[in-house]
Amino acid sequence: MKRRRMNGNESKKIRRAGGTVRIGLCCMLSVLLSAFPGMTVPAASPYRELKGANGRGIYVLLPEDYDDSKEYSSVYFMPKNGYSAQQYIYDDIAGRIRELENAGTIMDMICVFPEFDDSGTPQEQIEAVIGTVQDEYAVSEDATQRGVIGTGTGAYLAFYLGFGLGDGKPDEEPAYFSAIASHDGDFTSKSNPYVEPCGDIYGALDDPVSLQPSVSAQWLRNYYIYIDSNSDSALAFADGGSNDIAQLFRADSLTDHGSASAWDYSVFEYSTRTSAHYGTYLDNLERSLNRFSLAFGMEPEQETEAETEPGILETVSKGEGRLIDLSGEWHFMTQKAMEEDPAAAGTAPANEISAVMEADWESWERVVPGLDWWTADFAECLEGNPYYAGYAWYVRAFDVPDDFEMEDLQVRLGMIDEADEAYLNGVRIGATGIPDEGGAYDRTNPWDVDRIYPVPEGLLKTGTNVLAVRVCNSSGVGGWYTGPIRIEAQQVQPEDPAAAKLLYYTETMTSDALKGQEIEYRVLLPDGYYDSGLRYPVVYMLHGYGSTGKSFEIEGVTQLLQEGMASGRIPACIVIFPTDGHPQKSSWWAGAYANMLNEDLVAEVDRTLRTVDDRQYRYLAGESMGGGGAYLNAVNHPEQYGGVLDLYGALSYSGSLIKLMKMGADELSQLKQYVICGNHDMYGFDIEHLMLEKHLKALRIPHVFEIDNGEHSSSFFLPYLEEGFTYLLSGAQPLPEEGQGE
Repeated sequence: MKRRRMNGNESKKIRRAGGTVRIGLCCMLSVLLSAFPGMTVPAASPYRELKGANGRGIYVLLPEDYDDSKEYSSVYFMPKNGYSAQQYIYDDIAGRIRELENAGTIMDMICVFPEFDDSGTPQEQIEAVIGTVQDEYAVSEDATQRGVIGTGTGAYLAFYLGFGLGDGKPDEEPAYFSAIASHDGDFTSKSNPYVEPCGDIYGALDDPVSLQPSVSAQWLRNYYIYIDSNSDSALAFADGGSNDIAQLFRADSLTDHGSASAWDYSVFEYSTRTSAHYGTYLDNLERSLNRFSLAFGMEPEQETEAETEPGILETVSKGEGRLIDLSGEWHFMTQKAMEEDPAAAGTAPANEISAVMEADWESWERVVPGLDWWTADFAECLEGNPYYAGYAWYVRAFDVPDDFEMEDLQVRLGMIDEADEAYLNGVRIGATGIPDEGGAYDRTNPWDVDRIYPVPEGLLKTGTNVLAVRVCNSSGVGGWYTGPIRIEAQQVQPEDPAAAKLLYYTETMTSDALKGQEIEYRVLLPDGYYDSGLRYPVVYMLHGYGSTGKSFEIEGVTQLLQEGMASGRIPACIVIFPTDGHPQKSSWWAGAYANMLNEDLVAEVDRTLRTVDDRQYRYLAGESMGGGGAYLNAVNHPEQYGGVLDLYGALSYSGSLIKLMKMGADELSQLKQYVICGNHDMYGFDIEHLMLEKHLKALRIPHVFEIDNGEHSSSFFLPYLEEGFTYLLSGAQPLPEEGQGE
């Protein structure tokens, strides 16, 4: 069935939602094209072949169940070398698209592979191709249902045509395409025949006066943009290349400050990944074509809800393993809601335990604490605000069997962000961050402290008991975020970790650099440490702003490292998790706190543990503030440290970025460097990491660098941890006792 062809006037315009836009004047190609013979498609080919106005081929891949009575979205694949579709066909891109269709990852779309020549401008040629395809197939004529994609030079064409850059500035609304994707694009090289005659994509997008201020905050939302690159490729970090273009979007250069367009995955997504993780453009079509499908209206796949109810352990009444599990449902109400609804509370002030004991708390909302931080739908009284700042109560009743042994018990509550006080049968048994009963939070930020409170003798009784916990959050996401939550026999900690052969424990030392202050640090030892007689490499892992060394345990780092070393996937090493000792936990690992690390702690660890006192066996790692601190101390003490594992480090805040950008190849090549950051880092740390990576690339420094989908959280970096430790520790095998490094 023939489709309607555009008439002469319409051929100068392409439909879009809300009207039409006239095609801008285009540059003429000044580069002569070598002759590319027309391609003959085998009879068994999945492609339909059309002839373009330029006499060259247009290869069309229809959905397997193509139905001419429907109207399909379409994606145009710009030729990889700028002219020929052969590479896509030879790569069996059709097979890959079929895989994605059959898996339900992408919607049924019409995929078009046009061939270009030098007989007309790119705009004239793509306009003719779109018209030919619309004449022949059931394809939507709406630009909001049309995408353009390319790898190599094809990525340049995708951006040039997608943004309508023929007149040197982007269209406010899509003329040809509303979805644009670049896979490992070539935007700058001399082998790209379009750069010289048609201009610089980065320069066109970077022009701050190319858009009217009245529309600049929202124009980007008319498009969807996807960019990825192989971080091992020099093209990705060339001036004006893929990552420079990505940085324009992330730095808000294309939008008014605060519009947050490029913080929205439905508007913009980019990544730069190592060859091992990137693969080829075919591997990454799963992302780009899926995002195109969502932009065209495909319903996103529903995630399976995580288990919300913990398994409840059976009560144990006797012996050292006595246990009453208090996981599961509790009753919850904010103090604010209690004050606003006297019927929900008693007659006493809402901050007092007597108000709770008098209240009909069993009618309060039911929640399950200890699973995660608050979410918008955790409880109605939070009014959809997981950042609720104020006080709240958790209350529950529980039964104690008649034969339960009552002596030497403790209540274990896990961890709460930020402060709490606990009451058993109306009597306060412990508090963290709230010094006075019913009083105010003292702002010490003890979000990562285990809540373990002894049970006063005679307070717990057989039968029904009531436990009430008043919590406070002052900023950020709050909540009772982890367990265990239980009553148990008091645990006696061994005084000598070595005698007990503990592989993970907490130590303290006195710091001369901090004028005698006691510093806490956690030690993780490899399996077999006590019996091996070997000396091990050491990694010092530095915590982020507002955290402590304990935070890595909370985030699952210690467990992951333990499992990795036990399995042999991570080389055997000692890992030290220090707490910086700063009153606000915000030392930036600089000044006296750097001296504490480099002078006091390293000496203490080397004195008390079997380490190798050699820079090639000593490394720094860290997240956020700790990542910046790891770099800062490594470059300030190259004689002491042999490498850095930077997990979305705060490079600018720590002062390390300036130092790194001034360093030359000889200095930087002495450090092993493994660097990762999320592309939605809330502080924009990915932008400064792109700057660092460009510098390292220019100096040809061997290293690992990656930016991928993720935010400023441990959920982003945990999957990289095993690989990062393995990279740092490569070649640093444990040595015999007498085999100290030189």
